[in-house]
Amino acid sequence: MDSKKLLKELNTFTSSNTIHMYIIERKLKQDAKPKDKASQKYVYFPLQVNITTELNTVISGMLDNVIKKKVKENVAIMEYEPIDDTTDKLCTYNDLSKIAGFQEFLSTKLGVEIKSIKNFEEFKEIEKAWALCYGFYNKDSKKWLYCIKKLAPRNMAIEINTSENIVDAFKHGIVSMFDLETKTLKPFKGFSLNIEPSIDIVYYKEKIYIFQKKAFEELTSLTEEFESLANEIVSEIEELTFITDTSHISSIILSKPAFRNKLIKAKSIGNIDFLTTCKDIKKEFTRAGKKLDIKFKFNKEGKIIADDENDADNIIKVLSEYYKEGIFGGKIFESPAGRVKK
Repeated sequence: MDSKKLLKELNTFTSSNTIHMYIIERKLKQDAKPKDKASQKYVYFPLQVNITTELNTVISGMLDNVIKKKVKENVAIMEYEPIDDTTDKLCTYNDLSKIAGFQEFLSTKLGVEIKSIKNFEEFKEIEKAWALCYGFYNKDSKKWLYCIKKLAPRNMAIEINTSENIVDAFKHGIVSMFDLETKTLKPFKGFSLNIEPSIDIVYYKEKIYIFQKKAFEELTSLTEEFESLANEIVSEIEELTFITDTSHISSIILSKPAFRNKLIKAKSIGNIDFLTTCKDIKKEFTRAGKKLDIKFKFNKEGKIIADDENDADNIIKVLSEYYKEGIFGGKIFESPAGRVKK
């Protein structure tokens, strides 16, 4: 499906009269082990928040605005990659084994009867409010559209002290609201709930569409998966023994997530595997270094010297193809984004 057709279909949900709102909670599985992958150790639960018809209009308008913006950008739809030039694009995600826990939530826990939250105490019992989810039902197509927004770590609900007598009023003041229907000021009884006016991913027809890439990675626990995978790649590099010291590579991927993703990119495009068969690593790094104006240092055995994080930075840049050579004019571009031409 191309982007125009997809966005046209999504737009049919903006006038939906049936809208559900869920708070998504993420929990560790009871039998989870420290070494388990993020996709295996977390489970996700939706809790429904009942909303009024007035709020339906606000939420539908939010979806409508997001779709209009994407239509205006004339976006392309491409498959997700850890590092890519994803500006003005929608991404799909197909490597579902890496987000197994979240995929199970999407496929089995939405569209069924879900427990509704009815009081503030139930909000306080939520272990971690992980995301907001809006479900839109189209009665003509008899399909659901789910829009999900990752939440920043904070309290979802804010309890408001309501003064109910003169003593309380002197102590707390009076929390009040202006009722537009009755045109009167009256005491406010309840608590407020923050609603996010944006969307990070869409789940439609059993397919994931990514609107905000970084949020998608956090939402699905891929960020933690990447941390684990990057450390595995460092161990693989250690076994190849073409670098004098890998501790600085370990350090840089912990402190700079962008370099963690570059290392994963290097693995995905086959450059780590290439090192296992390369007969002259010194020659390859010297050649690549010239294109990027990087001068690598080597010891007597021909191993790359990595004395600090700057050396580690340069090694990761070369492994992740942190340059592109133009076929017209031979210009060199600094960017780790790109896809291997098939």
